[in-house]
Amino acid sequence: MIIVRTPLRVSFFGGGTDHPGWFKHHGNGAVLSTTIDKYVYITLRPTPPVFDFKYRVVWRQVEQTNTLDEIEHPVVREVLRHYCDEGSAYEIVYNADLPARSGLGSSSAFTVAALHALAHREDQPISKMWLAQEAIRVEQDLLQEPVGSQDQTAVAFGGFNHIAFGKDGSLQVTPTSASPDRLAALQGSLMMFFTGFTRDAGSIEKSKVENFANRRDQLDKVYNMVGQAQTILEDDSISLDEFGKLLDDGWQAKRSLANGVSNGAIDQAYALAIQAGALGGKLLGAGGGGFLLFYVPPEKQAAVAAAMSTFQFQPGKATAHVPFRFDQDGSSVVLHRPDLTSNYPSTGSSRRYSAA
Repeated sequence: MIIVRTPLRVSFFGGGTDHPGWFKHHGNGAVLSTTIDKYVYITLRPTPPVFDFKYRVVWRQVEQTNTLDEIEHPVVREVLRHYCDEGSAYEIVYNADLPARSGLGSSSAFTVAALHALAHREDQPISKMWLAQEAIRVEQDLLQEPVGSQDQTAVAFGGFNHIAFGKDGSLQVTPTSASPDRLAALQGSLMMFFTGFTRDAGSIEKSKVENFANRRDQLDKVYNMVGQAQTILEDDSISLDEFGKLLDDGWQAKRSLANGVSNGAIDQAYALAIQAGALGGKLLGAGGGGFLLFYVPPEKQAAVAAAMSTFQFQPGKATAHVPFRFDQDGSSVVLHRPDLTSNYPSTGSSRRYSAA
């Protein structure tokens, strides 16, 4: 039995420029992001031969099938198809600390975790770069999803990073050189609230991609904010509050990229937090729902929490404040117990993996 834990991520700046439809054709791509201490968990074990199915997949539904084609979960189906030998049989169980489809990169965290678990079963050394690149391949090439390349990279590597995307599809991950005290101060100034809504980001992302050619000025501005934010973060002589103000500029730019990024309720909640003392913020992910992130000076956080607690995205349901801390580990194997399944015959092996 193998259990892999992969973190969720918070993206601060650069979202949109990480899409290959942008950086391969129109301009440079980069994001500034961190992973957080909220995780996706994948449990993997060979299916015992006494059952009348080969594959058992547990997510928001329970699937038990004998063929790959019958598996409804697209990531599981394609990962097993392309990364396992014919004749293999597996049980894959998904758990998470926060709801899926809420703007924290959970879909890519799932993909990275599934790849990591299957590769680890072969006891082959694999790199974080391999995990990121293969997860991108699964989502963009095999599944043809209109997604960017930041989430897979962020959650595979972990930590607070500047991630650059080359025209040739290359990735460059550079950890921030901000001091530990500076990062601690930033962490202590961030508040996250759940809107109560989850959404399929595909339609919003597709709309953004279709608008790339007509949004060069906005995306160039979004890209330039990555460097500005990094300078603020790494230069102790600059007030960290400038990071919060830049978040507000970034949110206004993001809202212009496509219809559906924001809506009336999100705009009202955002304005309420600003009135209570937040200096800036953004809706995490593609838009339309999920989590709102705010930069709030510590002395204003009680007021912002109180204000947000009175706002109801859904009637009768208070807006939840979700505290978090930065994660440094990235995707990791937290349990590998071959003895838990050693009493079953071999069901085939995963294909070989490269550490390159």
